Amino acid sequence: MLKIIDNFLNKSYHKELLELMNSWDFPWYYNSNISYESGRAPGDTQQRLYETGFSHVFFDYRDGGQRDSSYAWFWKPGLTQIQDAANQETIVRSRGDMTMHTHEPFEHDPHIDFSFKNISTILYINDSSGDTIFYKERVNEYKDIAHLKTLHEKDKVTPKANRLVLFEGDYVHTGSSPHLHKNRILINSNFINGPIPRNAPRKWEDNYIDYQYKPQWMFTKII
Repeated sequence: MLKIIDNFLNKSYHKELLELMNSWDFPWYYNSNISYESGRAPGDTQQRLYETGFSHVFFDYRDGGQRDSSYAWFWKPGLTQIQDAANQETIVRSRGDMTMHTHEPFEHDPHIDFSFKNISTILYINDSSGDTIFYKERVNEYKDIAHLKTLHEKDKVTPKANRLVLFEGDYVHTGSSPHLHKNRILINSNFINGPIPRNAPRKWEDNYIDYQYKPQWMFTKII
């Protein structure tokens, strides 16, 4: 299943979301490998530079907890709308992802988001180069990707502002860095029907949920 819905969010809401995630005071957190999971063998220095990116976790409900960033309140209406489109009962996680300009096309590590059945979604925030590539291969565990000798491309989706992509989470996929634009911003959200599996593995971004940060205007004294 691969479903694409253009102009998904209300136009004015999407505009505010784009401005927020591009603003100087929106907190992004550095990741040395934006895909992390698949364990690509170390390459040359240039390749390792291209693997970097930034993330911001809005929601994470794994392990029976609820971890929200200080911007969760703004994103929740959009996330709920995506959840309805995915027709799933439970939000697993929703995180922003930003990759930066590279001087040449670069594909990141093929991966899956979780080692349990889920519906994965991508909402592109801005127009950009850096296609998302979906492969025919499906796996149940991160580690299974390393055993695949060949990956066969199934679909390719170009980032377009306010475009939503929904797909079954066991499809191996990857993103590409923007070589024609300054950045590529999206929100990746995952959903399931039923409870979240216990001990669902956490990734690097768990350390980067912004609990304490508040926008500057929230501290402004009203006279």
